[in-house]
Amino acid sequence: MGDIFQPGKHLTLRNGNTYQIYGMLGMGLHSKVYTARDNKTNQTLALKVIDLNHKNMYVKASTISRRQSFQNELRYLLRLQKTNPYIVRVFDYDIRNTGIIAMEQGLPLRQYLPKTNVPSGPLLHPSTVHQMWYQLVDGIRLLHQSRIVHSDLKPENIIVLSNGQTKIIDLGVSFTLPRMVSAKRRIWAGTPDYSSPEMHRIPKGVVPKFGYKSDIWSLGIILYEMAAGYRPLYGLSTNYEKINYLRHLKHDLPIDQNLEKGVYNALTQCLRVDPKHRPTAEQLFVHPYVVNGY
Repeated sequence: MGDIFQPGKHLTLRNGNTYQIYGMLGMGLHSKVYTARDNKTNQTLALKVIDLNHKNMYVKASTISRRQSFQNELRYLLRLQKTNPYIVRVFDYDIRNTGIIAMEQGLPLRQYLPKTNVPSGPLLHPSTVHQMWYQLVDGIRLLHQSRIVHSDLKPENIIVLSNGQTKIIDLGVSFTLPRMVSAKRRIWAGTPDYSSPEMHRIPKGVVPKFGYKSDIWSLGIILYEMAAGYRPLYGLSTNYEKINYLRHLKHDLPIDQNLEKGVYNALTQCLRVDPKHRPTAEQLFVHPYVVNGY
């Protein structure tokens, strides 16, 4: 997917600022993320780069979809800069043959979690779990106030800054809901471990219906992993098995009863199989575990 930028390369973006590439931070299906320096301020930041102009005619549809995803993400990020402090800050961008977003740099939440998904105990201190949970719930609360569903919440799409603040990233598959509407039918795209059951239920061949409450489920899975050190579906090895399990899930997801009381209670609410029985982000924000940490 496009050329790899080598360390030392300089890029000039929309605001006229020039950025020097230091190295690559990570790579996704359609994007690469680099660590770079703003030559004007000397600030270290992240550059997310997506190739928007593929020359191969056989991947034209994929290229169009990629461009739409990038434009979607950039539009939401810019819209949320002044209203949601938990959305990653954008400093600059460019959108020509290559889409580039210059933004805050942090460590993915994934790096704070166990590397193997087995019940081996958490790595995070309970106070850190609560601090991160508070910020994530507040971030999604503000996102939903803007009528935006993230739809792909997972540790890879959350970064932690050096001061401990969490930031939500990657809004490429996010979508807006009309007022008084809490869900709509659309094609699911995401990671099975963090996806809600309704994302995989396809009645009579139509696409699934999901919305705000799917984000609540994903938040619950993230809290589960932070507090317990593993994900609930750890016993299923393939994505097919996970999707099939969620599609046919009839009862609320089983929860480790060794978890702290406050965590356990929050999870029983977030991981209810029927989205109508899950709390809204506003309701979750006043839950005792969010407010008091227990």
